[in-house]
Amino acid sequence: MPSLPSLVLGSPPLPGDESIRARIKACMLMGDLNCVVDQYLLLKNIGRAPGWLVAFQNAFAVANQKAGECEKVAKTIHEGLTQLGQKPEFLRFTIRGRAMVMGFDEISNGVLLRTHQLSTRGYHVAVRLGDKVIDAYTGPAGLPFREYMARLNTSPGSTIAEEVVQTL
Repeated sequence: MPSLPSLVLGSPPLPGDESIRARIKACMLMGDLNCVVDQYLLLKNIGRAPGWLVAFQNAFAVANQKAGECEKVAKTIHEGLTQLGQKPEFLRFTIRGRAMVMGFDEISNGVLLRTHQLSTRGYHVAVRLGDKVIDAYTGPAGLPFREYMARLNTSPGSTIAEEVVQTL
């Protein structure tokens, strides 16, 4: 059986075809931004990506994986997903306790590679789409909510609370 990208891209649909929207969603689920852009351009029958789509791609750049960038990145991801026909929500994470430092564990094949410092102010925001949490650290495919929460950390004696917020 062919892989999902082969199935997704196997037979090109016509501009405006509803199957393109399904392909965009499949590309998002795979975290394949190039596929998302290609399918969007096909859907709209245009040759150049609009500014919001370029910004959406750039939101996942390594340069955005640092404390203080989360609001800008969350707004860009939220706008991109909304433009792509999704219904994202903002998630705000705050620390309860004395420590105001929040980290995010980068794990590959079950091995902790490094802990990124998300915040020194006890505050972080990301985007939720269904059961997935998406930010610059997760990439466009996101992580299941439980896994994302398991990767967030702070100092002993402090806890991290999350809430859905309408705007940032």
